[in-house]
Amino acid sequence: MSERNCVRCLGIILLASLQCFLLTADEPTLKPVPRAAASDELKPLNSLIGDWRGVGQLKRGSRAGAWTENATCVWDFSRNSPTIVIKSDGGKQFQELRLAWDSATQKVFLQQTADGETMRYSGEIPSKWPAKLVLHSAEEADGSIFRCTIHQLKDIRATVLLEKRSSAAGTFRRVSEVGYTRSGTQLAVAGANQRKCVVTGGLGTIPVTHNGKTYYVCCQGCAQAFKEAPDAIIAEYQASLKPTSKE
Repeated sequence: MSERNCVRCLGIILLASLQCFLLTADEPTLKPVPRAAASDELKPLNSLIGDWRGVGQLKRGSRAGAWTENATCVWDFSRNSPTIVIKSDGGKQFQELRLAWDSATQKVFLQQTADGETMRYSGEIPSKWPAKLVLHSAEEADGSIFRCTIHQLKDIRATVLLEKRSSAAGTFRRVSEVGYTRSGTQLAVAGANQRKCVVTGGLGTIPVTHNGKTYYVCCQGCAQAFKEAPDAIIAEYQASLKPTSKE
């Protein structure tokens, strides 16, 4: 089979896999969570905020069916519960991933959107980060289940792996994977003297002003949240800087 035909066949396989992989469904209603509380729970994922360049592969190490994409990760405070949103330009795995904290189950909720269809997953935030965030879909009647693994290898490298298990007795098999490299500034080293985002505590890279004083935020989502309630956010940030008393 020629290389062109091979790429064409793999593209058809990927499209068919994604059509099976994504389910049309209404977004579930999460219990409203205060901005500060949700931000604290999702804080381990702060280092994902920023711009990323990605290379996607159907099969690891193979160029057949591969693609390139650009992704942006920001906070979104426009809904009842704050979310971390990853948007992809040119991606085949997803156009958008939304990560939110579900206070009812004490787990992370992930919604994957591709071509107007959605897939839902849930999982637990690792105790340490960078690490792997492993999320699973609900198991189907036939035992099939889907898994999404977001793995931050370093401050400047991350991967998103999609897998499917076809039956309860089966094993997870790769659907596709994207390897990302950060665009622009590397995040701060722990303990370094770096500006902090006044909204989430991440690395502050965007200046914002209020009453003649300059503060910093990590993304456009945080800039919008600051614009809507600067006094409340500054008060919360200043309170977070005060040392906590030990009993």
